[in-house]
Amino acid sequence: MKRGTIIGATGGLIAGVSLGALALAAPSFAFFNNGASLAAPAAAQLTLPAISQQARWGNLPNLADLFQAVSPSVVQIQVRSSSPVRQSQFNGRNPFEGTPFEDFFGNGVPGQDGQRQGESPDRFGSGSGFFIEGGYIVTNNHVVDDARKMTVVLEDGRELQGTLVGTDPKTDLAVLKVSGNNIPRGLPWGDSKTARPGDSVFAVGSPFGLGNTVTAGIVSARGRNINSGQYDDFIQVDAPINPGNSGGPLFDQTGSVIGVNSAIYSPTGGNVGIGFSIPSDMAQGIVAQLIAHGSVERGWLGVGIGPVTPDIASSLNLASAKGALVNSVTDGSPASKAGVKEGDVILHFGEREIAHVQDLTRAVADTKAGASRELKIMRDGRQQTLKVNIEGLKDESAKPTLASATPKATGGGSVSLAELGLGLTAGDDGVTITSVKVNSPAADAGIRVGDKLVKVNQSNATTPDAAKKAVDEAKKQNRNAVLLQLQREDTKFFVGVPFSDG
Repeated sequence: MKRGTIIGATGGLIAGVSLGALALAAPSFAFFNNGASLAAPAAAQLTLPAISQQARWGNLPNLADLFQAVSPSVVQIQVRSSSPVRQSQFNGRNPFEGTPFEDFFGNGVPGQDGQRQGESPDRFGSGSGFFIEGGYIVTNNHVVDDARKMTVVLEDGRELQGTLVGTDPKTDLAVLKVSGNNIPRGLPWGDSKTARPGDSVFAVGSPFGLGNTVTAGIVSARGRNINSGQYDDFIQVDAPINPGNSGGPLFDQTGSVIGVNSAIYSPTGGNVGIGFSIPSDMAQGIVAQLIAHGSVERGWLGVGIGPVTPDIASSLNLASAKGALVNSVTDGSPASKAGVKEGDVILHFGEREIAHVQDLTRAVADTKAGASRELKIMRDGRQQTLKVNIEGLKDESAKPTLASATPKATGGGSVSLAELGLGLTAGDDGVTITSVKVNSPAADAGIRVGDKLVKVNQSNATTPDAAKKAVDEAKKQNRNAVLLQLQREDTKFFVGVPFSDG
């Protein structure tokens, strides 16, 4: 299996991705000679639906005029930062102090070049950015993270010193500011919500430290989650993006910015036609807060959530695999005060439908502290509406705490759930998974030996026998899967486990 990598466009590792082999269907061809089609026999012909004349293949417009207009507002950002070796290896002291090796190693003795031994040179890197208004420059957080010095290089060769205004690591955005005469004009924000797969786009940036470079392509997909954070909602494009393009703008055909180029998928470290941009409808609000306050305020609900998979939907008798499943509720949180419980499926937050986990995280983050919203949830097969008062997100509140301890097992010995591929046993700290059969439904669901079984179909699994009884009850109800709540270290989560056919 070949491995690829999601990397920031400056080369930093974000997440690993595996690609399996792709099965390609045999292509069919139609050959043309002077406009005459040499078609296949009538029996093999396909009748295509009528297509509107407005929905037809078209060529990219000539980008020279657009590039000439926007290029002066796109900059290269050269960054100087401390070496991580200097910061972490010796922690500012000679590790051989007080030993016979003190004079030979460490930070205490200058070397022949005047540099103290053990001290590593600074690192240098570069990325891209673009002006929006009044000398403010938008870029990626990972471009300027830990920077000691930031030099902004304009298209005309001028170099200006950048001052950091604010960063938002959660969305990988940052804002710098420069001062001087003849600052380039700001680029206009576009509406990324209207961008559709197939729309033409172009990108400008400084790949590999080169000057402004333009590349063009199309929107390949919307709403991509590359597991870089809980607010992932990337635009995927095939416009070539390479290391050094991070923080540069993605334009629509009018020259408006609809994205901030942030990452690429690459098995080699270079462009393979899969790039990711932060959509402008997210970036614009974040950037405005960074300019106004230097930081970003987000709403906080206080739940740990997971996706509703087809197996989970089947175990809960849901009509479709939509919504956000509540894995845990933080004590004293807005969700706890509103009456949200573990196992609830959140379907709507205010007026916004929640189809995926990211829909809820975005909706809550965009809500100001003090605002009230209605939550539509599914609980025990019935829809309910709760009212929640959103609070501001604090760092110490970002990770939900467990709402209750794992039920303590009071007997029942060991039990085998053969139809799921699980073995259970009772212990002082609850029911524990003691075995997971290879290639079983439980193994496919990611259950591990040592996980604690908390609930089965939202009923407390106080003993292995109680867990088996709940599983048998689900089978009697002709359910195709059973819902298990598990605890792994300090995290609770739900999985839907289908019944084995064997």
